[in-house]
Amino acid sequence: MLATLPIPAKPAPVGAAPPLADTVRDFMIQNVCLDSAGAVQIGRSPVDDKAGCAAQRDLRAGERLPYHKHDHPSPEQRPRERFGYQRHDSFPVETAGFGTVVEHSFDFGTGDFATGEDRRFGVFDRGSDGGDVAIISDGVVSLGATEDGGGGFGLWVGECRGEVTAAALRRSWIVLEFDTSRPDPLHGQTIARLNGVRGDRMACPARLNAALTRWRVAPFAYRAAPGQGTAMTLTTLVSDHYGGADRDTADHVERFYFTRELGGARWERWQNARGNKQFSAATIAERAAWFAGTGRCSAAEPPAGSARMVLIDCREWTQIVAPADPAGDKPGFWIEAIRTRPQAPAFFLKPNSRKK
Repeated sequence: MLATLPIPAKPAPVGAAPPLADTVRDFMIQNVCLDSAGAVQIGRSPVDDKAGCAAQRDLRAGERLPYHKHDHPSPEQRPRERFGYQRHDSFPVETAGFGTVVEHSFDFGTGDFATGEDRRFGVFDRGSDGGDVAIISDGVVSLGATEDGGGGFGLWVGECRGEVTAAALRRSWIVLEFDTSRPDPLHGQTIARLNGVRGDRMACPARLNAALTRWRVAPFAYRAAPGQGTAMTLTTLVSDHYGGADRDTADHVERFYFTRELGGARWERWQNARGNKQFSAATIAERAAWFAGTGRCSAAEPPAGSARMVLIDCREWTQIVAPADPAGDKPGFWIEAIRTRPQAPAFFLKPNSRKK
């Protein structure tokens, strides 16, 4: 497993293991397939057969996307929604405040049966689409910003005072901490302290919430889309974000899966079966039963702890879909939308640009 490979402190010679930060970055970013001349192959993915993707590397900032990752629809809805409900690309973006970050986009298509909205893949549908921004710095990966249809755009910040600066996002919604001094540098846990900030005035929060965070590297079996081969087992960085500092009393858990081949590959929401102030135990049980009946995700081990957690939502982005453009689709789906807004934080702008 990757977590047991020797990680050198100095630049690695040819054939040695890469620096740990590069290994972590590789888990965040989806790979591209290369031909014998080193050119990116459009329409091929790193989970295709080995003959079709003999060489691969991380997608680079500004490169076009040669394929997309989609989730899986419920079996009865597959004839109508064969490309699933959500597209989730994982690609690097250059920013003014953080250097290179990784955008994990949430792009819904036409799968909203509740509202009847006509949502389109490849177009930012406000109030529906969004994503997460992964910031890699100083031995930690944090999700510094997020946007979804339910909560809109917001920042995740840690310790800070006054106005929110870029530094406040670097240690907020922690995915993992990595340290070469530990014998198993990609396995551990910490207590993250964070809160969300929304609105035009980005001021540091008065209080922070504690969130136990546990991470590990392990093999995980993903399913492929019909006609795209059999189930595949990939070495996966799994990160559990608990709703509270104690795993035995946590209200919920959000779990993230990252692979070296596809970047973000899966997300789960687990809820404490006992209920909370918002939802009764009966409501949570009903939601869990409904989701289990959708067949959208394969089974997974519940989060560690004595609390009984039930799975109420999940997306697995392992259905590979070709780009609309034969030359590959342009990236920048979500951060580009953020940059057009008057209240956009300056640290997400393009390098060497100024906020108007």
